[in-house]
Amino acid sequence: MPAMRLRDVLLPMLAVGLFLLLWTADQAAPRAQELAPPVLAIIDIQKVLRESTAVRALSRKIGEQKAQHQQELREQERALRDADQELARQRSILSPEAYAKKRGELEQRVATQQREARNRKRGLDKVFTQGMIKVRTELVRVAKEIAEERGLDLILSKATVVLVKAKFELTQEAVRRLNARLPDLPAAPPQN
Repeated sequence: MPAMRLRDVLLPMLAVGLFLLLWTADQAAPRAQELAPPVLAIIDIQKVLRESTAVRALSRKIGEQKAQHQQELREQERALRDADQELARQRSILSPEAYAKKRGELEQRVATQQREARNRKRGLDKVFTQGMIKVRTELVRVAKEIAEERGLDLILSKATVVLVKAKFELTQEAVRRLNARLPDLPAAPPQN
C-alpha cells in the first residue's frame, strides 16, 4: 500500500512539472525570436596602431629626441670623466680640504646630470604616452562612427577573437579613417 501512495503523489507532481516546463518553453520562444542576433565586426587594434601615420611619426620624433639626448649625455659624461681625471692629477698638490671640496662639487655635478637625464627620459615617455592616448581616443571615435554607419551592435578587438571571416574585418577601414583624421602628432620636447 505505501508503494501505491508514492505513485499516487509522484504522478500528479510529474504532470504538473511537465506542464510548467512546456509552458515556460512555449513562453520563451517568442521572446527569443524578438531578440535579433547582434551585428558585429572586428578591428585589429595592434595593426591599426602599427599602421597609424601618427604613431609612426610620433615614434620617429621621440626616437630622434632620445638619440639627441643620448649624444648630449655622452658629451656630459666625457666632460665629467675629464674633470675627474684632472682632479686626480691635482690631488697631490691640493690640500685635503680643497681636494674634498672639489670632489664634492664633482659628485654634485654627476648627481645633477643623472637627475636631469632621468627627468628628460620621463618627459619623453610622458609625451609618447600622451600621444598614444590621443591616437586610441581617436580610434574609439572612428570605431563608433563605423558602428553607427553600418548598424553594428558590437566591435571586438581581434586580439580576443580566434577566427574571423574577412567580411567582418574593419581594420583597414579604421586605419584609413584614423590616418585621415590624425595624420601626425606633435612631439614637443619635454620641459625639464
